[in-house]
Amino acid sequence: MLRNDRPARFYLPPEARQDVERLHALAQRTPPGSEARRLVTVTMNALLGIKNGARGTHPLTYMPSYPDLSDCETTYVGADPVNRPSHRVVWRETLPEAPRGTPLREVVAIGERANGAAYHIAGQRLGRPIGVTLAELAAQPEPIAGSRLPLRQRWTDLSASSESRADVQYE
Repeated sequence: MLRNDRPARFYLPPEARQDVERLHALAQRTPPGSEARRLVTVTMNALLGIKNGARGTHPLTYMPSYPDLSDCETTYVGADPVNRPSHRVVWRETLPEAPRGTPLREVVAIGERANGAAYHIAGQRLGRPIGVTLAELAAQPEPIAGSRLPLRQRWTDLSASSESRADVQYE
């Protein structure tokens, strides 16, 4: 994760846009000042912050019970500043194509915190199975269908010698 405190190109893919639209649709069915409406406002402010180079709440790390999102960050969002945030924005920053280029910040998912829902959705959207590390995915002989990792990042670990990486065993 680059973690630059500077503006980046910002990408809100169709799936993440639908996440925002779902929050907004729920808010429209509630009275003004409701928690759902405040959540939309907080979420939109968080997305603007991400777009403008703000750091996330924290970088994610590998945990075997979730898809590996160690190349992503999470930003907590919630309508009530007193209680634990109810939702997560999962996003990642990728290297620019050109040496002095602008990094890309891509929102992967916006979802509920409960039961790690946002993390499971993000893993599914990135084509990452639960309990498999990015290094293990990169060591696969061909990309996993549906993976949206940039090709350069997807195959980074393949240049390592076979002694320095674990090969996946099939029975």
